Amino acid sequence: MRATPGSLLTRRLTALVTTVLGVAASVPAAAGAAPSLQTELAVELGASQIGPPVGSDAESARFGVGGVRASHYSLTGSGISASVLLGRALGGQNGGDFLSASLSSSMVEDWGGGWSAGMDLRVFGFGVQAPFPYHAIAAEGGPTLTYRAGSLSVSGAAIAGVGRSSFEFQRFPGGLTRTFEDDLWRVGGTAEVLVGSGPLRAGVAGGAHETPGGLYGSGGGRIVLSGGWGAVELRGDLWSTPSGSEGTGGLAFVVPFSGWSLRGFLGKSEPDPLTLAEPGSGSGGLLVGRSLYTRAPGPTRSPSHAVIASTPQSSVVRMSIAVPPGAQRVEVLGDFTLWEPMPMRREGDLWVAEMNVGPGTHHFGYLVDGEWFVPDNEESVVADEWGRANAILVIEGENGT
Repeated sequence: MRATPGSLLTRRLTALVTTVLGVAASVPAAAGAAPSLQTELAVELGASQIGPPVGSDAESARFGVGGVRASHYSLTGSGISASVLLGRALGGQNGGDFLSASLSSSMVEDWGGGWSAGMDLRVFGFGVQAPFPYHAIAAEGGPTLTYRAGSLSVSGAAIAGVGRSSFEFQRFPGGLTRTFEDDLWRVGGTAEVLVGSGPLRAGVAGGAHETPGGLYGSGGGRIVLSGGWGAVELRGDLWSTPSGSEGTGGLAFVVPFSGWSLRGFLGKSEPDPLTLAEPGSGSGGLLVGRSLYTRAPGPTRSPSHAVIASTPQSSVVRMSIAVPPGAQRVEVLGDFTLWEPMPMRREGDLWVAEMNVGPGTHHFGYLVDGEWFVPDNEESVVADEWGRANAILVIEGENGT
C-alpha cells in the first residue's frame, strides 16, 4: 500500500499513544528501581501532541486525553498492567478522536548469581475515525535476560509481534472509498548496558527488527535518574528505517506524590517497527493521575530473625531476609559477630543464616552487596552514633526471644 498523509498521521498517532506515553511507565524498570508489591487503580487526564512525519509541512495534531490505568506487581518484578485511553482532538484538521487500550504482563524469575530471566507480553488495540478511519490490533513480546553485578546491569530481549490494521481512504467527499488492510509483524531484539550506582545510571542501548516494510535498526545512549521521588530517563538514538536514517530522543519521566502521579514524554518520538510508524518531528504527552485504590503491604510484625533453639547460655537465631532481586552477596553483622560480616546463603527468595547469640539486647544489620540494609518489617530499630539504623534483637534466655 502507498502511504498517504492520513495513513502516516494515524500510524504516528498509534505509536504515540501505545508507545510514547507507555515509555514513562517503564522508566523505573530501566532505572533498576527495586520492585515493590502493589496493586493500584488510577484515573488519568492530560494532553498529547504529535508532530507530522519528518519532512512534512503538515501541522501538529493536539489531543486531550483521559483514561483508567490498573496494575499489580510483585516483589520479584512480575506483574500485569492495563490501560484504556480516550482522546479528543483539540482543533485543527489533523487529528480525530481516538480510543486506545493496552494490556501488558511481565514474568520475572531470579536465577541467583546476578542473573534473572523473564517473559514480556503486550497486547494493544487502537481506533481513530478522522481524518481517516484507522484501526489496529496487535500483540508482541518475548523472553528477557538480565545480569546485574554491582554497578553493572546488562539486559537483552527477543521480540516478536503480529497484528492487523485497516485503513479507509476517500480522496473526495462522496467519492469512492478504498479500504487497505495490512498484516503487521516484526521479529528482532534489543539490548541495553547500564553502569552506575545510587540514583544515577548511564549506558547504551540498541536493537534490530525485521518487518514487512524492511529492516529497522537503532543505537544510542541512556541516562537514568531515579529515587523515592520518581524516575527520569533521557535517551538519544540514531534510527535506520526503510525510508532513511533519523535521530530521535527525548525525556520520559514518572513522578508520584501523595496519591497523585505525573508521567509523560517530550521529544522526537521513535519509530514503531510493528505499526511501521516513522519518526515524528516532535511529539509529547503528559498525564496527571489520581489513585482511586492502592493496596501495598504495610509493615508487619514479623522480624527478620527467629529463635530456633535455646540453652541458658545462648540461643540459635535464624536470620532470614528478602532483598531486591539481583543481589550477589548478603551478610549479617552485629555486636554478636563483633561487627564482622558473616555470609548468608541463598534459599529460594530468601537469604538465611543461623547464629549463636547470647542473652541480652543486641544491635545488628545486614550488608547487601556492601550496602547497609535493615528490613522495613523490623519491630524495633534504633539509630547508632552515626545515625545509621540498627535492628534490635533481644535474647532473654532459654525461653526468650
